[in-house]
Amino acid sequence: MLRQIDLCSGVGAGFPLAGLITGGFKLQGLCEIDSFCCGRLCDRFPGVTIYRDVRELWLRPGDADILSSSPPCQPFTVEGKRLGSADPRDCIGAVLRHVRRSQPKFFVLENVPGLLSAPIIPGAEPGTYFRQILRELHGSGYDAEWIVVPTAQYGTLWQGERLLLVATSRSLKLLWKRATPWYDQIRSESEEAGDIAEKRSLQPRLARTTVRAASGVDIAPGVPSGNSITRARRAALGNCLDNRLAQIALRRVLYLHSLCT
Repeated sequence: MLRQIDLCSGVGAGFPLAGLITGGFKLQGLCEIDSFCCGRLCDRFPGVTIYRDVRELWLRPGDADILSSSPPCQPFTVEGKRLGSADPRDCIGAVLRHVRRSQPKFFVLENVPGLLSAPIIPGAEPGTYFRQILRELHGSGYDAEWIVVPTAQYGTLWQGERLLLVATSRSLKLLWKRATPWYDQIRSESEEAGDIAEKRSLQPRLARTTVRAASGVDIAPGVPSGNSITRARRAALGNCLDNRLAQIALRRVLYLHSLCT
């Protein structure tokens, strides 16, 4: 069992749930600052420690075998201002500090594909933020691989793409020469699930923020709800990572771990 701590957990529908479904992971801790999301985490993962602020958390070496994280995407999405590290919502720097301090065997990250081209600060060269991530991971002792996956191929209800990154500690004696490239691994998984999307109605990505109010009425994006709980649910669902996409990264971790001598 790989002991897992998840950072920027949201409602836990991404990496935390994917770890339980995939198997091979033991959820040790969660970290989320939003009060509504923390309430959902308490309901869904009873007994699991919930840390409240990723910037104030202090992890020690050996606390986890894998750190997973789905940081806020607003600093990087092409639909936003792309402020990068100048955006107060940017948590990736704090997440990487935990990787460096705690030295897990694996680190997995999920975000929007816009992270690949985002500037580290406004006006900087495109892609400088992601290159800084790779430099920090390499300096912390990790080799990283990443891929952009189309969400519809995995049976999600919305169209779009997500960026997945898996970083492996160089302290592991891993037989890389025997490793199947990640692209080939997920391509075979995609072929197995390829007919799922054809059987379901695809919706724009924003469709997933539609929530059902207490009255039983569905409230679409952009429609004022007049209810704080509904607004909180909408925000949580809008930032939610589908566990089927999270499983792609966790299955890669399990595969690489199986190659360790």
